[in-house]
Amino acid sequence: MIHLKESIKKLLHIEDTPERTALAFSIGIFLGFSPFLGFHTLGGLAIAFLFGLNRVAILLGVWTNTPWGLLPYYTIATWLGTKILGFQFDDFKFKEILHLGINKGFFSIEFWNGIYSQKGLFISFNVGSLLLSIFFALVAYPLSLKWIRSYRTRRSRS
Repeated sequence: MIHLKESIKKLLHIEDTPERTALAFSIGIFLGFSPFLGFHTLGGLAIAFLFGLNRVAILLGVWTNTPWGLLPYYTIATWLGTKILGFQFDDFKFKEILHLGINKGFFSIEFWNGIYSQKGLFISFNVGSLLLSIFFALVAYPLSLKWIRSYRTRRSRS
């Protein structure tokens, strides 16, 4: 049983230094809020295994962006990207594209040409969410480091 506990600790890297644990968490935060939708967990695990980081900390960071927060977060991130890049979103054009999909099919060339015409929105989405994910990761590192150190100090006293 002791051998199993040691193996699990090694696998998860639970005994890492506070700095490495905070780094793993902040990398997870970056990935969780990044534009790489659908690859957050896989990317987090790959980075954790590649660099020997705390798997629990990185996954906690990745999973901070919950399904309930996805729509509001990516809406704000896209809005930020449009402001930075100066892209003008056209509601009428978007509705027109949606109607093309409904009327002619979502696999029609007209629909996909319409989608391509709005590539600025896709670029805005990527720029906005990338900038916010960097910001959140930079904020997460010192905050989590302070919390981890405080927690370990309290735990060692008791």
